[in-house]
Amino acid sequence: MIKYKKQETNLNAYENIFENEFEACALPNDERVCEDKVTAIEQYRDKNVLICGLGVSGMGAYNALKRLNANVYIYATDFSTISNDKNVVFVKKLTTKIVQDMDLIILSPTTRLAKKFSKIIAERQIECIGELEFGYRLCAAPVVAVTGTNGKTTTVTLIHEMIATTYNSFALGNIGKSFSQKAMELTPVDRAVLECSSFQLAQTKFFRPHIAALLNLAPDHLDFHKDIEEYYSAKLKIFNNMNKTDFAVINFDDNSCFEHTKNILPQIYYFSTKQPCKGVFVQDETIMFSDGIIAYAIVRLEKLNYVGEHNLSNMLCAACVAILAGVSVENVAAVLSNFHTPPHRLEFVRRLQNVDYYNDSKATNIESCLTACNAINKPLNLLLGGSDKGEKFSVLAQRLPSNVKSIYLFGKMQKKIYHALKKRHDIQVFRCETLSSATKFAMLKAKSGEVVLLSPACASFDDFKNYEERGNFFKHIVNDLQ
Repeated sequence: MIKYKKQETNLNAYENIFENEFEACALPNDERVCEDKVTAIEQYRDKNVLICGLGVSGMGAYNALKRLNANVYIYATDFSTISNDKNVVFVKKLTTKIVQDMDLIILSPTTRLAKKFSKIIAERQIECIGELEFGYRLCAAPVVAVTGTNGKTTTVTLIHEMIATTYNSFALGNIGKSFSQKAMELTPVDRAVLECSSFQLAQTKFFRPHIAALLNLAPDHLDFHKDIEEYYSAKLKIFNNMNKTDFAVINFDDNSCFEHTKNILPQIYYFSTKQPCKGVFVQDETIMFSDGIIAYAIVRLEKLNYVGEHNLSNMLCAACVAILAGVSVENVAAVLSNFHTPPHRLEFVRRLQNVDYYNDSKATNIESCLTACNAINKPLNLLLGGSDKGEKFSVLAQRLPSNVKSIYLFGKMQKKIYHALKKRHDIQVFRCETLSSATKFAMLKAKSGEVVLLSPACASFDDFKNYEERGNFFKHIVNDLQ
């Protein structure tokens, strides 16, 4: 039985245990994984390495390989950022002849080679990995990794800030900073906190974090993964190489997460907004940590600034990971009390004529849009639209909460969404073509005490480079409203 102690405590005994285990397991034992920079340099020196894609991860791999004295080949559509480098071979058209001469191929996320290259890669045993895996092989620091359908960036930011109170922490990966570019500089006294997408994890082989967290599982990226099973399998690869000396932090409230992780090898801790568990949970308006025997108070909810239960869930996950990483309860509580969610995630923009405007442009799938709608307890004027990710909008139509009174559609997906919403006679639906016209029309229709929410449930690639550009455009429109 768990005994509850309401007093604050520093968990000194646990800190020592976790810190020692963290250091003991900083590096995996697999001989294929580099254990120091010298080994890394010798492993890649004069080897032919092909980088496919020249985005953030491709540039990170390029910069690392240059330091490792490899022969670098780059296959991309735009070489402008490094076009002056005479020591790189720029590949505009990929051929079998080029592929067969490679010792290693590094794929950027979402990159897949044509099937015609599969046979030659198999015959010549050419290793094909992602940039996340490549960075891991160069990294001497313990790795903390976070994945899930929604909430990754918020959670990684929190974990990074918590760990930074105790160690040299670096937030890397899908958060927008290449892991491989930084990996060679990290030492065992540093900590790498990684945001991991399904694309990145699908391309891993020996990747083994010491602490890995799974936030949630819901359909997403079905325009890339062939089905939901493949998508879930990619996410769950985060646990593949972990063992009993490692830690997994799992969402106890998400049945898919719970069921899919029952048989993994690392020690499992949970987080829950609904019930006590081994890990971090909420009881009596207080965030608690339990080792399975005794529970300790971390911080009162009244001291936190967040919108929605999903953000509370992210906070609980981060707290659990940080405590397992050796951060004191006091430091965890201090970070939670001062934390504000990153931009474009239920971000309050302004109040105009007693109507609140929120930017949730990061909601690029149906589940995250529904989460945002449920987080706001006021009548909603919802802005939906963007580019396709292969999801079924009949699901959105069925699950939209009753506080959604009007929907304003924009972008490439508006026709598909409109047909899915036709049976919701309790919701007014307007087709507005652009985000600008949708926002301005919503302003005219919204009444005092209501909310205008951009939570698109779609990707942004029809009219914008990314969700950040879309969110910033929305904020500019809202701030210009009179």
